[in-house]
Amino acid sequence: MENTVLCVRWGDKYDDTYVKKLKEQLEKHLTVPFNFYCLTDNPKEEYDIQLPTVWDKYYRADKKMFWAYRKCYMFNINKYFPQIKGSQFLYFDIDVLIHQNIDCMFELDVYRPYIVRGWWNDAANCKKNYGQIKSPPLNSSCIRWHKQQLSPIEKHIDKHKEVIFFTYRTIDNYFNHFWYNIWEEDIPYHERERGADVGKSIPAFDAGIDFLQGFPKGYFYSWYKGNIFPDDMEDHKLRLDHKVCLFNNSYNSPDDEMKDIEDIKKLW
Repeated sequence: MENTVLCVRWGDKYDDTYVKKLKEQLEKHLTVPFNFYCLTDNPKEEYDIQLPTVWDKYYRADKKMFWAYRKCYMFNINKYFPQIKGSQFLYFDIDVLIHQNIDCMFELDVYRPYIVRGWWNDAANCKKNYGQIKSPPLNSSCIRWHKQQLSPIEKHIDKHKEVIFFTYRTIDNYFNHFWYNIWEEDIPYHERERGADVGKSIPAFDAGIDFLQGFPKGYFYSWYKGNIFPDDMEDHKLRLDHKVCLFNNSYNSPDDEMKDIEDIKKLW
């Protein structure tokens, strides 16, 4: 089985240094062979591949809506990127710090695709308003799947794009609402009320709220929000016993860019 790591970069929020740094981190912390590609609106390097633009007409620059949905093109490799090689896929945002070996991510049994659980968020607070809360219980900074396994998500978005792009301010709330109901995670499967919270505008049977699953605890933590709510919530702290630090809110403060933090630069 051929391993492939993907990332996505568009616009001017991050320069290509972030992509190069991610590639360097992967080469340091992955010992298994892998292909590397960056899906981008501005291809320059040999590993760059042009992003599609078929959903761009739904982008609302004034509200910065749907920006992260460009990630979802990669869920249907056969449709958008037939030139990409591999059968086992791992995606990373480019603003992450990998500081341990991550071979285990390619060793996971992906009978269901993996996504990051935002253990640092108060799940009860996240449930208040899925359309407004910016700190959802899931985090798509890293996703693990096998080829075409996530194509139902791309197809679902494409089928209901007018509703989805209007409704969800973050892609992660969309994932939680349709593909991974964390509030039923500890309930035996046969006791769950599948689709109970799915709105009438998009039929529940189009999606599958038991589709995704969370990476194991101890893999990821957040630089800005901590680790596990409510017991381990110190922010701006390196946790070197974990594998990956996420900087998914690095636009919030000018002094919080990865390249400007001394403790991070030593490992980045």
